[in-house]
Amino acid sequence: MSIKDRLIKHPSIETLVTVKGNTKVALYTEPLWSVPFFLFTPFVAVYMRALLLSDIQIGIVTSIFLFTRTLTALFSGAVTDKLGRRKTTFIFDILSWSIPCLLWAFSQNFWWFVVGASFNGIMQMTHNSWTCILVEDVKKETLFRIFFLLNLLFHASAIFAPLAIVLVNQLSIIPALRIIYLFSFVSMTTKFIILYKYGDETKVGKVRLEETKDMSVWNIMSGYRKIFKDIFTSGDMVFALIITTVFNITAMIHGTFFGLYVTGTLLLPEYQLAYFPIIRSATIVASLYLVQPKLSKLGFRNPMLIGLVIFVASNIMLIHTPEKSFFILSIYILFDAIAFSFVMPRSDSLTQMLIEPSERARISGLMMVIVLGLSIPFGSIAGWLSELDRRFPFLLIIAFFVAVFVVILVNKKRLKKIKTT
Repeated sequence: MSIKDRLIKHPSIETLVTVKGNTKVALYTEPLWSVPFFLFTPFVAVYMRALLLSDIQIGIVTSIFLFTRTLTALFSGAVTDKLGRRKTTFIFDILSWSIPCLLWAFSQNFWWFVVGASFNGIMQMTHNSWTCILVEDVKKETLFRIFFLLNLLFHASAIFAPLAIVLVNQLSIIPALRIIYLFSFVSMTTKFIILYKYGDETKVGKVRLEETKDMSVWNIMSGYRKIFKDIFTSGDMVFALIITTVFNITAMIHGTFFGLYVTGTLLLPEYQLAYFPIIRSATIVASLYLVQPKLSKLGFRNPMLIGLVIFVASNIMLIHTPEKSFFILSIYILFDAIAFSFVMPRSDSLTQMLIEPSERARISGLMMVIVLGLSIPFGSIAGWLSELDRRFPFLLIIAFFVAVFVVILVNKKRLKKIKTT
């Protein structure tokens, strides 16, 4: 079989071509959000630092973002059921992304970022409703492929990251980020409008709309006590909680403090930060596309264990990287990306595979309340550690990866029953 035929017959391409309805619209519009996301993400902390925020203030902004996400997650299931998946997604996408992009574009000091983080944290509402749009009209056995494809599309968007390199190199960090945030406002808002116009309410969403039409949000939330109890009496749900919480915390710490470490401690120029998402995403796409079909034969558990070992090794490499060593950092990013491709599609799909579909919105919402509530202190903790030594947040990441490795190692029977095909 030729390379062309292999590409065409790859499971992800087949899924992208054959997927229909809401899932198709959600996936096809994803680049309108992910392209601008990749343009500004590498520079967020450096941009804040350029506007004279301290490491501790940056950590506080991160904690405020997590607090708002937690509060929003508490209501997300009930609001998603009451307003419907489609309307909830549109309203709260505008509030959580369009408005913050405008605020960030014109930010002057710490308080602008506090307000921006407060609005951006509302994203947890749309994270819940958008996930329902993505998965509720597809068969359970295709969920892993959908999340696999979502990761593929997301990271392929990094191909546009060189535009950020050019802008930062030519204009410096502050004017470049202001332009990027304004572009992000336009691109993301366009996505939200298209999804609302061409998407539809899911089948489960229509049922929940009918069931909750005469109920207030508070009445819908009255069932949370039972759901909360069900989560903590279910071994599957507790397991999913631990995995999701650890990866949420580590992603938050890395996303916030990597740029500060690279530019402040390793002394690389700011514009070079944009190269790392390109290397990372290219590696993730290649690994997902070429290696993932073979990994499926190893089941759900073994690739996650392998990925966690690579995560630990790569972070050890990171904290021992010499100053101004772009090459060593690139090797770190390469291994980090390989580990990500092994772990994250499985982690992303894990909860959706284990929860009851008819209560997806409320269970997902309450699960994220717990995950985010546990994550809130670590923004400030990591900021304090970074003030002491900018390597310390990454030592904390290593400790978390070791802990989750042990959790997965002792849950062999639980993971053995999960299918990835």
